[in-house]
Amino acid sequence: MQKIFVTLAVILLIVAGLIVIKKIGEPPLQVRSRFIMDTICTIKVPGGKEVIPAIDKAMDIMQDLEAKFTIHKEGAPLYEFNKTGKAVTDPEILYLVRLALDISKKTNGALDITIVPVMRAWGFYKGMINKVPTEAEIKEALSKIGYKYLSIENGKLVKKRPYIQVDLGSLAKGYAVQKAGDFLKANGIKSALIDGGGNIFALGTYAGKPWKVAIKNPRGDGVIGVVDATDMALTTAGDYERFFVKDGVKYFHIMDPKTGRNPHSIACVTVMSASSTLADAWDTALFVLGKDAALKKADEVKDIEILVVTGDGQIYTSTKMTKDMAQKGK
Repeated sequence: MQKIFVTLAVILLIVAGLIVIKKIGEPPLQVRSRFIMDTICTIKVPGGKEVIPAIDKAMDIMQDLEAKFTIHKEGAPLYEFNKTGKAVTDPEILYLVRLALDISKKTNGALDITIVPVMRAWGFYKGMINKVPTEAEIKEALSKIGYKYLSIENGKLVKKRPYIQVDLGSLAKGYAVQKAGDFLKANGIKSALIDGGGNIFALGTYAGKPWKVAIKNPRGDGVIGVVDATDMALTTAGDYERFFVKDGVKYFHIMDPKTGRNPHSIACVTVMSASSTLADAWDTALFVLGKDAALKKADEVKDIEILVVTGDGQIYTSTKMTKDMAQKGK
């Protein structure tokens, strides 16, 4: 994994928790954006118009994956699995389910892809109205989740309880960004910046230097730090991304599968890894775990580094990240 360096700065161009920095005089970028997976996804590649077809194809890949992973469209594998129990055999879906179940086991259920009933209870799905559910509604929703009721048998995803539903939203965006990056690299693109609504993957370098990506201040304007990113992904889970306010209380889209309510110990966690899939798969679980447990887990897990911001603005980093900073002279 490439080394990272965090330093204080004031930057513009804020994008869903992460910020991409471009300096005056750097090479022109070809830019394409589309609305994919409920967010604006953007790909930037240095070069002339000859790189545009590759960018467009990478966007197509992300859009195709959205259609595959959705739980809202009739005929999609997970839609049918959730509604009728039809076994899922698609290898990409099975790959993400295996990864999610592995993280669930390693975090004692801090990540649970069967959390669909809880998210519905709070109205956090497209087309629903946000609301604060009653205790009875939360209890009912919690009775219908449980990653332990999922298994992959003979190449098929099956559920051990008929009411179990799966949502891969906590992993799918990172996987789509990863596949777009893999395609660009395989087709001769040596430098690119892929932004999946704040899930960022930096391929190669820009003008011979690492891409500059800043981490947004979760409690105000500006940023809390800048990362030198080369062949690196950064994803952020934060309490400021999707939320509503009721009677002066903020409620956001990240739920603790044990309580059916928001965890409140931290404001955001940014995960850095060579793999966009891995980074995105871990950020929600680490957010739910809270500062101390998240930092401990990050030190145990290979190939990820994290930065945690608490609600009062304190910043903490995993041990590996701290060592990287020390090697840079901090």
